[in-house]
Amino acid sequence: MTISNAGKVVDMMLEAMFCQRTPNRRQHSFMYNKPGRMPHVGGVGFEVNYDDRLLLKAALFMRRNAAPHLRSLSVGDVEKVLMDFISDNFWIIGNEAWDGRLLGTGQDQDASFSEFVPVGTKKRLAETIAASDLFVEPRQLVVFPLVTVRVEEEFECPAYFLVRPNGLKLSRMPPGYIDADLQSDSFPPFGRWNGIRQSPASWLGIWAGTAEVAKRHRAAILGAMALLPHRLERYLFSDRTLFGGFCTFAGSLSVATGDPHTPPLSEDIVIGKADHGWLTILANKLVSPTKVDKRQMRALEYFYRAWVPDPTHRFPTLFGALDAIYGDAGKATQSVIEAVGPVMGSAYDYDRLKLLLGLRASVVHGGAPNVYESNDYHKYYERHEEDATRDLELIVARCLQAVIFGSAMEERPHTYAALLRHHTGRDG
Repeated sequence: MTISNAGKVVDMMLEAMFCQRTPNRRQHSFMYNKPGRMPHVGGVGFEVNYDDRLLLKAALFMRRNAAPHLRSLSVGDVEKVLMDFISDNFWIIGNEAWDGRLLGTGQDQDASFSEFVPVGTKKRLAETIAASDLFVEPRQLVVFPLVTVRVEEEFECPAYFLVRPNGLKLSRMPPGYIDADLQSDSFPPFGRWNGIRQSPASWLGIWAGTAEVAKRHRAAILGAMALLPHRLERYLFSDRTLFGGFCTFAGSLSVATGDPHTPPLSEDIVIGKADHGWLTILANKLVSPTKVDKRQMRALEYFYRAWVPDPTHRFPTLFGALDAIYGDAGKATQSVIEAVGPVMGSAYDYDRLKLLLGLRASVVHGGAPNVYESNDYHKYYERHEEDATRDLELIVARCLQAVIFGSAMEERPHTYAALLRHHTGRDG
């Protein structure tokens, strides 16, 4: 199947390639050379003009039929990687390209490359793309420094690992690195680094095809961690200083700065041996091809995106998490109510859930710029004497825990539960 699809995309690309310029064609000029030679020393320059419509057709085919990581890229990015593949391997068709141009086939008759590149050369190009990262999922390690997560018992599986600050060891790295390349307890964790260093509390390392895929997996993993704090601490933030960014180990070393990976929690999340059960469940679901598991991972990504200080920003995103695990396009509200009720119990009956979900329509579809300005928000408070946003936070967290992890995950008790019990005289 791979070589068949590789042959199809090669045919599509060659049909999209022309020598002659026209207004609806994209110019791509480059230098090329045979492998092993310096790309810009003794190389040859060439210009290919791509028909936009035919290039788009090839990119759409690749997103559906090639390596899975391409589905996380925009169509424009897939077009670029296909054009880069052609320029990187142009030496395979270089002779035919020049013959076509010199004979007038390319310039005067405006023929596509598919008309003058012979079958044997097409087959060679297809074998090359079939063996490339475009069809064979690449595997690189992306590590994220965490500041609000402490690891007491390290966890490692084929998809990712959670380790202490000194846990970036050569045994966890791709091959080709030496001790001098690493300084595990600092970010960046590079031994040969003269810039500013930060001190992480732990590392999240993710094996993925691209950094973009690794970021999505990071969101699902941290979305699951956001389920752990007590509901009164999940959105209780401080003014502590955090840092973000990530590093990639993929033959070479690279570092990117960025926003912190968690909000500034007042209390750190501690990962211990008891968490390994749900971490294993999560590891299996992250790489699962089933539709159900993919929807659950999207729900965790939504929950992660809602892990922000402003409740008005949390509210619509939390509904995305509910829709991801329960939504039915034909009866979205009804299907969510029917699924949430058994999880939350009799206190959240049909009418209460219907009113809460009605707030979603008001906010998402333009009835109110934020939840607090909706008439249904005031009505909900009057009827149930609870804040609708806090109720939604509780419902989404309980549902994600139950549906994705079952009994393997439980919300943590409040950090100061004993103190609160002493002052209030009650639990909870």
